[in-house]
Amino acid sequence: MYILTRDQYERQDGFESGYEVAGDYTSIATELQDECEADNRVLYPVHIESDVYHEEGPATLINWFRKFTEDYLDVPFHTCKLFFSGNRSIHVHVPRLVSGEDQRKQLKELAERFCTEEEAELDCGLYYAKRMFRLPGVEHSKRTLPKVKIQPEWDHERIVREASTTASETPESYEAVLRRVFATQPSLTIDAPQTSLDPPHDLFRVFDSDETVLELETGEQSIETPLIEQQEYPENQAEVIRWCQYNAKEFSPYALAKGNSRSVAALKVKGGAFTRDNVRNGATLVPAYFYGARGCAGEKFTKEDEHAPLQLSGHDSEKWDYEAGDDVVIIGGQSRNSRIFRVESRQATVVGHALTGDDASRQAALDFLEDEGYEVGEAGTSEKGELSKTVGPRKRAGHSPSVQVPHTEAAVLQQQAEQDGIETLSHMERWRVACRVLNWGWEPAWEWFENQFEGNFDSDITREQFQSVIKTYPDDYDHVEVPSKT
Repeated sequence: MYILTRDQYERQDGFESGYEVAGDYTSIATELQDECEADNRVLYPVHIESDVYHEEGPATLINWFRKFTEDYLDVPFHTCKLFFSGNRSIHVHVPRLVSGEDQRKQLKELAERFCTEEEAELDCGLYYAKRMFRLPGVEHSKRTLPKVKIQPEWDHERIVREASTTASETPESYEAVLRRVFATQPSLTIDAPQTSLDPPHDLFRVFDSDETVLELETGEQSIETPLIEQQEYPENQAEVIRWCQYNAKEFSPYALAKGNSRSVAALKVKGGAFTRDNVRNGATLVPAYFYGARGCAGEKFTKEDEHAPLQLSGHDSEKWDYEAGDDVVIIGGQSRNSRIFRVESRQATVVGHALTGDDASRQAALDFLEDEGYEVGEAGTSEKGELSKTVGPRKRAGHSPSVQVPHTEAAVLQQQAEQDGIETLSHMERWRVACRVLNWGWEPAWEWFENQFEGNFDSDITREQFQSVIKTYPDDYDHVEVPSKT
């Protein structure tokens, strides 16, 4: 969307076809586009695309899109419009804009960082100026299937059937597409009775810029690199421990994770988060003392009574609120969205002991934590020789969840919602509570959220978020029956 000055509008209006220009340009449109880009008078609609539909499948792509929109753009995923391209892509039309060239470049950098942190494959080449984007209803030249609207829960067969049988009307212009994406949500538009302009000229005037235009942060690191970081191992032995906490080989809770394998680490936080340019593209690191740690691949990435940094993913760094002196257990894996608990020193010591030595066992550590009242989940460790028992009975579906003495952060958040109102929780905090209450079954969890929201309860959003939890941790919720939508 290019915002023309009156002079620019009159210049282009004076051409019959737009191609009668002289000089370096063959079209007045391209000339005006370049002028607007130079003056930052352009709004770019936010789109997301991935071209690995056939390699990864729709469920994986939808999971990537949901994480990117909600965790990186802070836009509710259910407000987006999804389309199958007709060949090998899924397109997401996000009801947001970015303003100017700096923000467009920042959107590209954000998408690239997401791909690195989440091991996702988005088409980051999409975020260039003047990029072409197929309209709904237009057939793909290689498949002769049109671009059609889809729903996030559809599988491959349903998507192809929809593209093969649905008569999709092609809009007259891209302005009509934008109007459908934005105008279907009243919160993003304003009444503009003062204007007498007809579509498409009134489109910009009806947008609520405070709600629709994203303000993305710069790509500069906001975490300072500590002065303790040195290139050389210190000669003074008294400085070695502190040096190792920042410079030793970091422990990654996510490395070499395959299938349902998980990592477990018990540690004491020794300082605030920092970054190093040569480590994981500037990933967040935390100086720590490890009582014990075992990575997803067992003996690889193991720590025992060591001082070293802990690496955090984007998800984990956002929810990290621990300070120096806190004892923490982190259970990581392929999702890069770990379970993190603040524990007692006694508990951290026991977990660390279970993870080290000749009889090291991640499952033994998980069993101990479950005995202590922590929700460790039920995904396997895939490590041969480990204990396979499950301590205590599985939570019974239909049993109403309640909090007496909260042992976990999710339990604390649930108690906060019940006492202070669910509006006091952020979107991600509500999602974490949903992870907890779904252990008791779909209906009790549904009833709990319905009671908290009362008159503001939205069944569509609740269903979507519940299904998101179950898809993210399928092994933890294989006892939960998802009712059909009526």
